[in-house]
Amino acid sequence: MSTAIVLTIVIGGTVLLLGAVLAFVLWIRRRVARTAPATPLGLAGEAARRGWTVVERDDSLIPLYDRQYDRRSRWEPLTHPPRATAARDVITGSHRGREFVAATFDTVHQGRHQPERAIWVAAPAAHPMLGIRPSAAASNAINRAIGLGGIRTGNPEFDARFEVLAEDERFAEAVVTPALVEFLLHDSRPWRAVSLRGEYLDVADPVRDHRDPAELVAALDLRCDILDRMPTWA
Repeated sequence: MSTAIVLTIVIGGTVLLLGAVLAFVLWIRRRVARTAPATPLGLAGEAARRGWTVVERDDSLIPLYDRQYDRRSRWEPLTHPPRATAARDVITGSHRGREFVAATFDTVHQGRHQPERAIWVAAPAAHPMLGIRPSAAASNAINRAIGLGGIRTGNPEFDARFEVLAEDERFAEAVVTPALVEFLLHDSRPWRAVSLRGEYLDVADPVRDHRDPAELVAALDLRCDILDRMPTWA
């Protein structure tokens, strides 16, 4: 085989290899760009446009976190409530006319230190604790039998798919309206629990980074959509 042919093969192979490496690097960069959290500058601009306040840390919110867990419901374990030690990446403001707090709290519970993401939207007023979660029909029936909640709404499909746990049955019957029942049955956004405790409504939903304005607005919209279907109480 001549030297020219060998050089052609080597050079051609090198070009193909470099092309493949470059394509892989570009693919990685695009993937990272799609999945990376919002930059502080991006959040700052969106917050300024919406009138939100953003601070890196605000430990004055520690008492607010602790207050949400000072009351323990009868369906929660008889343990000391979680306590906050710091509040980081704090965003506060108003969305659709409702005040909210979004933050990552450093918490301690049963000796374990772990972060907890909170996106809380203010409820109309103080309220008894109430939780809604997807659940099997058999679990609902068992909880009702042993007196641990399982409030019936009168909608057979909802009562089979969801469990409503409440301190005050009359309050649950008032706020879990037919409009809310229909919304939770048919809304396609994923969530694992809706909870009213302390002064806020929260939802366990798959938010990766509350500093991402798109994710935060979507999460706030879900919470406001739920509150919009509850009556205003005093």
